[in-house]
Amino acid sequence: MAAERSPVGRVVFFLLLLQLPARAAIGAGIDARIRKAAASPPLRHAQWGLCVKAVDSGKVVASLDPQANLVPASSLKLFVTAAALATLGGDHRFSTALYHDGRVEKGVLKGNLVIRGGGDPSLGSTLVKGGRPMDAVFADWLQALAAKGIKSVEGDLAADNLLFEGTPIPGSWPWEDAGNYYAAPADALSLGDNLYRLVLAPGAEAGEDAPALRTEPEIKGLAFVNFMKTGPEGSGDNGYIFNIPGSYRAVLRGTVPAGEREFAVKGALPEPALFAAEAFAGFLRRSGVKVSGQARLLARPAAYDESKLVARTDSVPLRDIVRLTNKRSFNLYAEMLARAVAPRFNKPASVLGGNEAVREFLAQAGVDVSSVRLADSCGLSRLNLVSARAVTDLLVHMAKSPQFQDYYDSLAFPADPEGFGHIKNLGTGTVLEKVLRIKSGSLSGVRAYCGYVLARSGRLLAFSFIVNNYTAAPAEVEKVHEDLLLALAQSK
Repeated sequence: MAAERSPVGRVVFFLLLLQLPARAAIGAGIDARIRKAAASPPLRHAQWGLCVKAVDSGKVVASLDPQANLVPASSLKLFVTAAALATLGGDHRFSTALYHDGRVEKGVLKGNLVIRGGGDPSLGSTLVKGGRPMDAVFADWLQALAAKGIKSVEGDLAADNLLFEGTPIPGSWPWEDAGNYYAAPADALSLGDNLYRLVLAPGAEAGEDAPALRTEPEIKGLAFVNFMKTGPEGSGDNGYIFNIPGSYRAVLRGTVPAGEREFAVKGALPEPALFAAEAFAGFLRRSGVKVSGQARLLARPAAYDESKLVARTDSVPLRDIVRLTNKRSFNLYAEMLARAVAPRFNKPASVLGGNEAVREFLAQAGVDVSSVRLADSCGLSRLNLVSARAVTDLLVHMAKSPQFQDYYDSLAFPADPEGFGHIKNLGTGTVLEKVLRIKSGSLSGVRAYCGYVLARSGRLLAFSFIVNNYTAAPAEVEKVHEDLLLALAQSK
């Protein structure tokens, strides 16, 4: 499938192909604006690293403490998505396979069915462009079983998730995050974005208990210790699911709003691969295919006989996975992409191996990695450190690469219908709607804004602004950066 090219993307791509000569320098006006912003109340006591470069020349046109090591939050995803596109290519597809390991006699499989995970982040997801829901994937596998003459299974339904190694989440992720959907474990056999909805019943008034009603889908064996309360009407989702991968006893704390008959929060599957096996076994039984054994995980690698392949399900193209990763800032996809990249650099497909591979890619791209410390690939860890200069250098490198259009199109723009969170509102109703592509990052006390802006001069600028340890309202910090981006867009 050809990459979708926005009007802005086509203009930028054309400009880059022509390698336009440098126009007038941005000038002292921007520098004065930066100094004034740094001394303003929102940023006065914060750490602010800033770097802007002209893509055509690679020259710095504006900066402030560009080498400072700062926590990047989700802007870190720019690293892993660049590495994935550069090493795998936008057309790359991940593959999940269904095998059997026995023989078929009179419609009965005397042996096991095995789902072999291939590291596809998007299997069973409807969030990604072109994605198909879990039951649609299962229906394909059911049809493939029928074509093999298999009407019942005298064996187990096993899940092979051994492509990835080590722990499914980084050890530096906060306990408050583990168990929630945005900290879902990266599993070589993932399904439905590795999340579930927990439906609660808020009380009539604030302070009342909020009983748990059900999970969607059902998670076999998952139990809750429920301390969830009802919050004021209109207070939104302030509920947390505390759990760790592999645990089926989760603790619920926080509040959900009064005034709702039911309210759902999202959690992370304890064991995605085991869930996939259990869910498919349940689907088969509901479809009239008897499975006599149990759902289980493979303990050791299997030898696969291609003559016993039942079905193969390929993912959507990598460019669409990267698009969702950046536009929606999807942590799970970023973590899985790092593990997919790792073997290309002779690293294990693990948290550490993925981080080392991404760092090696950055070095090959000409980025000074002395300022780069990676604890994860999505930016959720506060142990990550990068400089604004390192991010901008990568952006300049990618602007000159064959993968630039896919990379550029994966970034959000003002009022982006595919965008997510506060960044959708930045620059709406201004010239930035037509000239800005951006990846944001946010944690408590952290804001990052990185990407490309096309100046009125015709020059494409790569920028990286990272703020740490601010105490102002986030909206004030965002306004400072929106004003600065407008000034860059209007520069000659």
